[in-house]
Amino acid sequence: MSKYSATSKHYKKAKLDCLTFYGEFHHDEAGGDDIIHLLESGSESDSDQNDFIAAEASTDNVDFPKLLTELESDPEPENPALFQFPSTSNYIYGVEGNSGVEPNTSPSELRDELSGWCLKNNITHNAASELLKILKPHHPELPMDARSLLVTPRNISVKNIHPGTYYHFGLEKCVSNLFSLSNPEESTDTIEILVNIDGLPLAKSSGSQFYPILCSLFKNKNQVEIVGVYHGYEKPKDMNLFIQDFVNEAIEIVKNGLIYNNRSYFFKIKGFICDAPAKSAIKQIKGHSGYMSCSKCHVEGVYKNSVCFPQISNLSLRSDLDFRSKQQEEHHTGTSLIEKIPDVDMIKSFPLDYMHLICLGVMKKLIVSLWVGGKPPVKLQYRKVTDLSTNLLQQTHNVPIEFNRKPRSLIECKRWKAFEFRQFLIYLGPVVLKQILTADQYKNFISLHVAVIILSSSKLLKFIDYAEKLLIYFVETFIILYGEENASHNVHNLLHIVDDVRIFGPLDNFSAFPFENHMQTLKKFVRKQNQPLQQLVHRKRELDNLVNINSNKRGNNKLKCFPCGGKLHSAGPIPDDLQVVTQFEEVKFENFVLKCKAPNNYCSLISGKIIHVRNFIEVDNKIVIVGNSFAKQENFYEAPCESSIINIFEISNRNPKLEMWSIEEIQFKCVKLDYQDKFVVFPLVHTV
Repeated sequence: MSKYSATSKHYKKAKLDCLTFYGEFHHDEAGGDDIIHLLESGSESDSDQNDFIAAEASTDNVDFPKLLTELESDPEPENPALFQFPSTSNYIYGVEGNSGVEPNTSPSELRDELSGWCLKNNITHNAASELLKILKPHHPELPMDARSLLVTPRNISVKNIHPGTYYHFGLEKCVSNLFSLSNPEESTDTIEILVNIDGLPLAKSSGSQFYPILCSLFKNKNQVEIVGVYHGYEKPKDMNLFIQDFVNEAIEIVKNGLIYNNRSYFFKIKGFICDAPAKSAIKQIKGHSGYMSCSKCHVEGVYKNSVCFPQISNLSLRSDLDFRSKQQEEHHTGTSLIEKIPDVDMIKSFPLDYMHLICLGVMKKLIVSLWVGGKPPVKLQYRKVTDLSTNLLQQTHNVPIEFNRKPRSLIECKRWKAFEFRQFLIYLGPVVLKQILTADQYKNFISLHVAVIILSSSKLLKFIDYAEKLLIYFVETFIILYGEENASHNVHNLLHIVDDVRIFGPLDNFSAFPFENHMQTLKKFVRKQNQPLQQLVHRKRELDNLVNINSNKRGNNKLKCFPCGGKLHSAGPIPDDLQVVTQFEEVKFENFVLKCKAPNNYCSLISGKIIHVRNFIEVDNKIVIVGNSFAKQENFYEAPCESSIINIFEISNRNPKLEMWSIEEIQFKCVKLDYQDKFVVFPLVHTV
């Protein structure tokens, strides 16, 4: 019995991709049945997976035109492809090339396209090998085995690190890969990277876990590379042994620089982005539950049901010198090898990551531990929790395309992801909590909300001193409202995060979000429980080979220009004085997409006006917005500051007259939420 039925969405999608792919490269009718058969047959020949794609139905007398029509009408599969590429003909990150495949495809192009198709759809080696056997008579230049096609390593050497194994890809190679994809400016003479180290559980039924070392270029968070990875059923017992290869290579590159394209660059590790447990492990310091665990100051915690940090003022800050000299001996558990890397400040080079600190720390504590799961009078009444959940679910239709999750009920708040807590703090919370919390609780929450928005926007960092005062106010009033026993390690560190923003810039410059996203890709590399580390290395090497091949073709592609018009339509509306015009359903910008339809049709102009976008049209070879402004544009809250200062408005009384504006007047996209009989608009923070 096969693992997937013939009606499986994944099976249908893979079959359609295979039929489409084969049709592009082979125009004969023969071979179609064989392709369907191979997709219904085997398992991975290199033992990486069993029965990934199978089907129970017979394929005799398949009506291919009808089959393609049925499959094309099916919805997208529930789970996305392992690798998301722009198109089947172009696998170069951030570059837009020609779509489709030319009939006279060269042998090398066919091989590259086939490799990309296998990786994109996570095709098993067994299925890919069967496809190669079918194509071989028509294309003798193709190999017979998928491992030859994908250049899968035959043997890899792993290193034993008790109680698991480790593989080192190489820091210099990873940095070179990142640099090649970043289009560096000619004036750049220094390569700065961020390093992330964290655990990744692979199974709920066992302790199987990866501990990868990841890196990305500072201020270029779109690309992440893996330097090395440990696998075991426990964490590495000796963290210095785990990071030894990384540290040794980092020392050499920092001392000697890095050569790329025959040009020499200085090299620096700008920072290590880790959560509190990982940071304490690699720095060899006390964990977050320790009395002297703060990585930024010498404060000593007190015990009130658990270790807490109620002290706010007169904090003695740590320095690199006193850390290395172990001035506060109780803070240290050993000596970290990282101290040997030149130009690494053991305090300033370890910023506080707001994904773990604020989203999964402070916000989760407020919602899960206090408002929903706390004790009276802190705990919200059942009716208020129900109302709050209802308010959240009513905003589902307002979530823009840039958000990958829609609001969920508080019943599921224990399972919320970091992005959901961030979404609540910045956008949803101010609206849905306004009639739920007491005035003091709401003001306390809004002070954190305003501070985080300021610290997240490069344009608002002129208010950084005010944001620092707001965070001090938040911690002070938090202790008054919720008690000293809840002044946890995370709450205390809100007093220090502004110092990191002064060094690194906006919060997203040094957050763990891109690394966390890449973790999920690494998890998908593993197809079965046996030898997960070897599987990861195989898949990574295959992908590297494909990227290297296509990077050589980069010169034949044009970089995408923004903004650019999307799909054409003719539904209007258009101003009365215009006749026949070209109309677009959407316009794509570098960091966001605006559309004619909700929930992606609100924006702010440079003038400060909030616009309801109704259409995009072309006038004099330029794209302009057709839409409506609002007669009333007021503050949504007045304390701790007027919301308009951070571009948040309550809007009403839409002007009925259609107006036009150039898209060059757009300042940022807005998130529009319902509030009573009005709307509240927030700036899409990463675009401000």
